[in-house]
Amino acid sequence: MKTGLFGGSFNPIHSTHIDVAQEVMKRLQLDQVLLLPAGHPYHKEQGEMLPAALRYELVEKAVQGCEGLEVSDIDISVEGPTYTVDTLREAARSYPGDELFFIMGQDSFENFTTWKDWQDIPKLGNVVAVSREEADHGEMAQELQRIFPAIKKTGQNVWTVPDGYSIYIIGDFDFVISSTLVREEWKKGTDILKLVPKAVAECMAEHADELGKFWC
Repeated sequence: MKTGLFGGSFNPIHSTHIDVAQEVMKRLQLDQVLLLPAGHPYHKEQGEMLPAALRYELVEKAVQGCEGLEVSDIDISVEGPTYTVDTLREAARSYPGDELFFIMGQDSFENFTTWKDWQDIPKLGNVVAVSREEADHGEMAQELQRIFPAIKKTGQNVWTVPDGYSIYIIGDFDFVISSTLVREEWKKGTDILKLVPKAVAECMAEHADELGKFWC
């Protein structure tokens, strides 16, 4: 079983999150992708962060009807800050025997060496770095070779860490939507159906008063 782990604050989840999860699942032939809303992401400002339970509910709505996509509470159930290395260890316990693929954005990849126990991450599962088409993927590859001097290129945009798993760079996504954009448009009262799945827009409308406490 090949299981993708797509973590994030999802504040809120939007259509590009779903597109990325589905496309990575297709390209790497994953059996499933679990979306993991963070409980207390240590690297995010908390001012506009919706409560974990509400962000989880929005993700739950977003994956309805999306074959192979599910929401998981692995990170939300943790007290205190959540770290990727701990998420992977918990996923290994929860899904014994599965090959894990941790999906991250380019911005996260650029800060990879600041993460807790970052050297151990490719020993626990594969890493999938997704980026914009216009990104400098050669520079990303050079960074990989800098931080993992013994890494070996084993395919097109695929490198393997000795005694570990592979790191993939998928660099042709069109990130036109962001959670920041969704929040800004929601504040203005703009129709957000072009930015989020319909079920998410409906759920946000139902929780408008609660959203307003954090986003206004």
